[in-house]
Amino acid sequence: MAEKIRILFYGDAPNVATGFGTVSRNILVPLHNTGKYDIRILGINHWGDPHPFPFPIWPIGVGGKGDPYGRQRASDMMRSDQFPFDILFMIQDSFILEFMTQVMPHLRQSKKFTSVVYYPVDGVPKSQWIQAMSIFDHPVTYTEFAKQESILACPSMANRLQVISHGVNMEDFYPLPDAEVADFKRQFFGKHADKFVITNVNRNQQRKDIPRTLVAFREFKKRRPNSAIYLHMAAQDQGWNLPEVVRSIGLQMGEDVLMPGGDFGPNQGYPLPILNFIYNASDAVVSTTLGEGFGLSTVEAMACKTPIIFPNNTSLTEIIGANEERGYLVPSGATPSDLTILPNDNEVLRPLTDVRIFAEKLMEVYDNRDEAKKKTDAAYEWIRSNLQWTKHIAPQWDKLLTEAVIQMVKSEASGSKVVAAEDL
Repeated sequence: MAEKIRILFYGDAPNVATGFGTVSRNILVPLHNTGKYDIRILGINHWGDPHPFPFPIWPIGVGGKGDPYGRQRASDMMRSDQFPFDILFMIQDSFILEFMTQVMPHLRQSKKFTSVVYYPVDGVPKSQWIQAMSIFDHPVTYTEFAKQESILACPSMANRLQVISHGVNMEDFYPLPDAEVADFKRQFFGKHADKFVITNVNRNQQRKDIPRTLVAFREFKKRRPNSAIYLHMAAQDQGWNLPEVVRSIGLQMGEDVLMPGGDFGPNQGYPLPILNFIYNASDAVVSTTLGEGFGLSTVEAMACKTPIIFPNNTSLTEIIGANEERGYLVPSGATPSDLTILPNDNEVLRPLTDVRIFAEKLMEVYDNRDEAKKKTDAAYEWIRSNLQWTKHIAPQWDKLLTEAVIQMVKSEASGSKVVAAEDL
């Protein structure tokens, strides 16, 4: 094996403004900084633009015949002798990584390596998705919810599946002085600076159910009119034409509903210092998502001591606390009327957020700032003590990857092979 541990990484590149990109950035950069790893990246959503990172990134989706994930190109590069690796490390949705069931057997015949996958579960997964994750030597998921759902789908993973949480970088997200926040609100929200500003930080895609956020806000605004909602997302993306949705719901763009301007897009969001100001300038951060693998806006808002209101579903119950210790939970999927299956969403049964109770939770935050502060203080302390990327999360990855290579070397020395799913 080479002097440094060679990692070939496949996933969203660390220079893109996606949730997966945030995760890869906060794992790979600290790993590089240990000096132990030689990292090469097959980068999803990277198109070859210059970047500041200290490792090479290949744009994997280029020439992918309509596949933005570049799965065929990635398969060819993994097989190539130009890409030697000790660890194959992947971060992506399980259903996207199903292609590895075809690739992995061929790779194992030609190369000696160990494999690691880090995948989310944001609902009830199909068994074949989790079976695909079981072909990796070291499957890892985000939350206990995801672990439980995975084991139900693939019981043979029970003794191998690990949980490593996402984190937050408190050098990027932190409380700002009141005077600085007030100045920012005047510049960013203009005439709305003195209103109660509710913020939704999500991608405009079906699973995030942005229209339900807007309906809940409309009901809240009827009772607390000095308010506005800011949608930190692209006006048109994989979900809706949001200005038209706003009009249909009976709200007004630029008055009731605010959005980013300029060339804001899903892969080129605002710089992190601006996003930190946005969290600080918000009176509440909310979502009506139909499910989350983790939901980074939860912990980012917590790090800024901003109250959060999220649905009581999937990983969010775990993050906020079943007793609402760190935020506010809204019933989601609580009755048969609150369930749906979206088109083009792999036929997953999704829980809808109760709009009426969501509006009531908004009023709780509006009317009882002291109680909201207790929750934000508890959330901030939880983040500070447990979920900092560099201090708490990256060391878990360093330990896992180092031990994975040691296990591989010992297996080779003893003449046995690395344990894989087919051996269980």
